Amino acid sequence: MLDYLASPLPHAPTREAQAAPVGCALELPLSWARATVARPELTSMRLPLSGATWVTWGTLPVAYTFEQVVVADLASLPGGFVLRGCGPKVAHFLAYGGCQIARAGLEAVLDLHGDSLTRRAVTKMVKQARRHGAVYELPWSAANVGQLRAFMPTAWPTTRPALRHLFRGEFSPATRCFSFITPAGAWRGVLLLSTPHPQTAVVELMVRAHDAPGGVMESLISAVGTTLRAEGVHTLSLNEVPFHHLDDRLSLAERLIATVGRGLLNAYHTEGLLRFKAKFAPTWRPVYLCASRRLSLALLTDLFTASGCLQLAGHSLLRGPTNFSQRA
Repeated sequence: MLDYLASPLPHAPTREAQAAPVGCALELPLSWARATVARPELTSMRLPLSGATWVTWGTLPVAYTFEQVVVADLASLPGGFVLRGCGPKVAHFLAYGGCQIARAGLEAVLDLHGDSLTRRAVTKMVKQARRHGAVYELPWSAANVGQLRAFMPTAWPTTRPALRHLFRGEFSPATRCFSFITPAGAWRGVLLLSTPHPQTAVVELMVRAHDAPGGVMESLISAVGTTLRAEGVHTLSLNEVPFHHLDDRLSLAERLIATVGRGLLNAYHTEGLLRFKAKFAPTWRPVYLCASRRLSLALLTDLFTASGCLQLAGHSLLRGPTNFSQRA
């Protein structure tokens, strides 16, 4: 048993999301979205050691299914394709087609018709932040794109070196942007959403200013959840907590991913991330890494290198850990 799995935290996830009453056709990997585009737009890169093509995310036409993009776009990619952030239905669909899959973390999913947004641990922080400003949705514009870019160097949590290609960090027509803004007009927190399905939204970017008052992030999630629920959205995903699992029955590839992740815990404090998301009492579901060919050591090395994880781990050995736990 891995050391960091041997002693579960008191806030460790214990509930797993049940199978959703929808087909795989309606689901997408994390950071994928549907928008008013004419054809699928995939962001990808060729990995040097394994030769595989890492598809970091995609934007699909509203009526385009994941099955269609696998057949028409992914199957012909040079060196085979690799995807991260796949939920159980997507992962098992790909495994049925011959892909190798491995759990890489947990996704926190909020039922917007449940009590996630009304829990005392949340409402207390929202009330505290209300004295300092309010949450607004921002229309997509060149000015707001530029303001988000200007805000990011002042945002927390940040990593140096920066992580790359793991989530959408740019405000685009395929995303929605919400900001906590003071009466003086200063941004104190930002939440960026993607929309894979009309009834589902996914948090991509979730950051706050270094000097933001307590409760800014809770206020953003609460306001976003309330807005989405009024629009008929059922679930809000808080995205992934990497390297954590519901049990310790791991495959060889999963143990290898977790071993590297255990080294990263010193640089990227995933326990703090887990603790913050657990505050909303989400249901949890496994997040998978999927490859059309072998999940080899070369491929995993490629992914950890291309995402900046290895550089971050090496940097932390020299500079010490970054604590990503949220302030109470």
